[in-house]
Amino acid sequence: MKTPTTLIQSVVSGSTAQLDAETTASNTVVLQPKGCLDGIAVLDFQINLEQALERAALGVVVDLLQVDAVAPEGIAALARGLELAAILGKSIVLHSIDLASRKRLRAEWRISREICFGPWGDLFDGEFEQFLAGEMLRSLPC
Repeated sequence: MKTPTTLIQSVVSGSTAQLDAETTASNTVVLQPKGCLDGIAVLDFQINLEQALERAALGVVVDLLQVDAVAPEGIAALARGLELAAILGKSIVLHSIDLASRKRLRAEWRISREICFGPWGDLFDGEFEQFLAGEMLRSLPC
């Protein structure tokens, strides 16, 4: 079941619009998907998210308040959006994302990061960490 994604250009104006070639850039674009982010709806959402990131000067707010469920392909679309935002130097703010989807998105992001950069680990050995902790304790006022 395909559900529409509402795009609100510029939080200040509050006007509803679909992004097209003639849409001018605004500071922030708000996406408000409805229903379930699965199947064909994910494709529509991903296209709108990519267009919003290209058009917004600062970033995109994804308001998931009216989303009933986020399928694994919806999580993957959100992760791809985060990657594109990082490449473009813009931000994505996720509003009203449920705890389970947040955990799945975090796991997806971690996997994506490891694919791109390899395993993520501490840069310093344990002795240096202990030294820093000791210095922080000494610098605290008594």
